[in-house]
Amino acid sequence: MKKAFSKLEIDKYCKLAYDYLDKQTGEIIGDINEEEKEILNIEFEEETVLMGNCFDGFFEQINVCRFGNYLSVELQKLGDYDGYYKDWSMKKYMQTMAEIYNSVDDVVVSNYEYDDEPDGRAFYIAFLFDIDEFKYYESVYKYCHNFCQQIEKLVEQKIKGCYWQKEFETDEMLFCHMYLTPFFRRMGFENVIFNHGNKEFGKDYILVITNIFGEKEYYGVQVKAGNMSGAATSDIMEISNQINMAFKVPYKLVNGTEIYISKMIIAISGNYTDNAKMIIENDIEKYKSTNIVFLSKKELENSSIMQ
Repeated sequence: MKKAFSKLEIDKYCKLAYDYLDKQTGEIIGDINEEEKEILNIEFEEETVLMGNCFDGFFEQINVCRFGNYLSVELQKLGDYDGYYKDWSMKKYMQTMAEIYNSVDDVVVSNYEYDDEPDGRAFYIAFLFDIDEFKYYESVYKYCHNFCQQIEKLVEQKIKGCYWQKEFETDEMLFCHMYLTPFFRRMGFENVIFNHGNKEFGKDYILVITNIFGEKEYYGVQVKAGNMSGAATSDIMEISNQINMAFKVPYKLVNGTEIYISKMIIAISGNYTDNAKMIIENDIEKYKSTNIVFLSKKELENSSIMQ
């Protein structure tokens, strides 16, 4: 998703859609072929909730409501008469899922209730889409399906005791969204700003924390998928350049204030090999090397923070 929305924005439009549930509703009839592009979102009647069957998985119903160029989407599950889901109790599964959805970006848990009686259980999540980016309903449906599949994998991994997924080692965006963002939040950073691809100048993330003197301190993060080898000269040069740029070029906050980072984190989803860390440290100025934190699969895979 190129245009990201805050949880507050997603929640706002989801609540607006509730206002139309008793006024104007309709149905999206039939199965959706995720590989087709036939149903234009712009043709949905505005401020009308359309209900459809959901894809296979935890959720059972999908509701959409268009507000101009935005499409609010909510996935719903109501009750479970067996009292469990897959190999776990429904309560454990829902609690873990709620925790993970609350920790990642681009989605909101819009309704979560658990009761000993199945009729008292509910789990809803909401998304918001820009129709200029997602022109077809099939694309929205596929995005939600893929997103939920990734979360369900993480739920099962977390219940088993390890949050890590093999896909993190090859998919950089997945590594960021599904692992690093929750990881940094649980570490205690007050603000986790994902800045990947947005003229980041060596900073895929900006992390904000209040230091022991009561002042705001800023960390930059550079992310790479897979291993980093000291034998790969071009990779080492790229990281060194990004570190130098990250310290040199300020980041502009939403209010226009320019800030400089005091520390840099290099986070990779593989391992540092062939003395990669030592070569990077020797390739940059000494004061910078003492303010660099190296994180790899070794430190992240079974981190107690993610248990």
